Formats: sequence, C-alpha cells, structure tokens
Amino acid sequence: MTSPRHFSYFIALGLFWGVSPSLYRHLADTGMPLSHTIAVTGLCVGVAMYLIAGLKSGQWRISPSINRYGATCAFLMNLPFGLNLYLAGRVPPTELAIIITLAPLFNYVLALVTGWEIATFRRLLAIATGFLSTLVLILTRGDIATDGVSWWLVSALAIPVIYCAYNAYAARCWPNNANSLQAGAVESFWSGIFAVPAMIWVASFSGDYGPALFHYLILVAACLMWIVERISYFTLISEKGAVYTMQATYIATPAAVAIAAVFFGGAYDIWLWSSLALLMVALYLNNSGRLRPAATQPSS
Repeated sequence: MTSPRHFSYFIALGLFWGVSPSLYRHLADTGMPLSHTIAVTGLCVGVAMYLIAGLKSGQWRISPSINRYGATCAFLMNLPFGLNLYLAGRVPPTELAIIITLAPLFNYVLALVTGWEIATFRRLLAIATGFLSTLVLILTRGDIATDGVSWWLVSALAIPVIYCAYNAYAARCWPNNANSLQAGAVESFWSGIFAVPAMIWVASFSGDYGPALFHYLILVAACLMWIVERISYFTLISEKGAVYTMQATYIATPAAVAIAAVFFGGAYDIWLWSSLALLMVALYLNNSGRLRPAATQPSS
C-alpha cells in the first residue's frame, strides 16, 4: 500500500529526474567541469542534509555502518553521475533521458539473475520491449549509412547499467537504525569529497566557461533540488525498495522530453516518439500483472 507521503516523494523524484538531463546539458554548455558539479553539489547537499537530520532528530552522531554505507553509495553513484554529466554535452537530452529510463528494466534483469524475482512472461516481454525501444533510438539517429551508429549514444547505455548496481546496493545493504536524512547526507558528502582531487588538480576554479559566480550560483540552486531528490530517493529506497523507486521514471521520461523540447529544441521525428512509446509500454509491462517475488527479494 502506497501512502500519500510515499506518493509525494515519488512525484518529487520523478520530476527531478525529468529536469536532470536538461540541467546537465545546460551545465555542459557553460563548460562547467563535471568535477566541479559533483564536488560543489555533493558537499553542499551533504552539509545541508546533515544539519536537517540533526535538527530534526537531535542526533548528530553518524555511526560507522552508515558512514561505510554512504561512502560505498557515493562511489557507486559518482560513476554513472560523472558519465551522465560527460555525455550530456554529446547526446541530446531527450535521447539521454530515454536511455537512462532503461534502469528499471536492468534492475529486473539483476533481480532475475540473483534470484530476487522469478521470471514471468510479462516481465520478460517488458525487457524485450525496452531493448527494442533503445534499438530503434540508436539505429535511427543520424545517417547510419554514412556516419554509422552513434557510439556516444551506445556508450550512454552504461549509465542505467551502473545505476542498476547502485540501486541494488542501496536497497539491499541499508544499515540498521539508519534514517534517510543521515544516509543521504553521508552519501552526498562523500560524493563531493571523492570529486575534490579532480576539481583541484584537473580543472581549476578559473576556467574558461564564463562568469564563474553566475555559474556557481546555478549549482547552488541545483543543490536545493538535489536535497529534495536525495530525501525522496533514500526514503523510498529504504521503505519501498529499488523496484518501486525506479518507477519514478514513469514521470521522468515524458517530463524530460517535454523540458528538453522547450529549452533545447531539436528534431523530434517519428522514430523518437516510437522509441518513447515502446519504452512506456515496457515500463507498464514491467509493473503490471501479478508479481511473483522470490523470498529473498527486497521489499517493494
């Protein structure tokens, strides 16, 4: 049973994921180094969530188990997050959004392989439809005969695969007596810490991407959205499981396409809409019908 509280977090998470591809594209267009984005947002969100958690509960101590969990989550998240930021300037945001939305299907594949779920015809059909959606998207971008397949778009498939590992770990390894605010704070803080060396040694603060103050103010504004997203994500992942949480893509994908269309324009041909339609069918099949979870599957 989904409570109004869970549904509110679900909507917030989906809308943020819908905004993300366009936000990342905007940062890429300004030339903001991805290390700066990860470090600044990670540290700001981590400190803010730690203060919120402490003021709300009166508990300021972070246990070693939560610290280990948050650091591992941060490492697993930084990999697809950094790749997402890198590819945002090379793959149109609508196409990137569709690729990332394959994450729920990869989560189900992982659940089958590990025995967390039992295979059903409907779910297997969902996986096949999801990959057909991606195939249509990849094979119809540009002139295949002269330019070949868009390998930037193909490489973007690594993002939902790695996010799958991240979501599975986040759901399965939730530490005892942890709360979502503490977990989100520690993960965000470690995410920023891991990016600091690259921020210092690879790309300096005085880059060539325009008025520094203005662009860092954009990151500060993004932090406010990230705080809501992290609270929503860790609340849902701990209380509802990875399978439920990833269904926020139902909201994210149409929102991402619409937002990218408004801010970046671009060609929206019949193949793009066909790919999006196939993806929505795949998500519906993946989450309809009778579920047959194995005994060891995380709650959803």
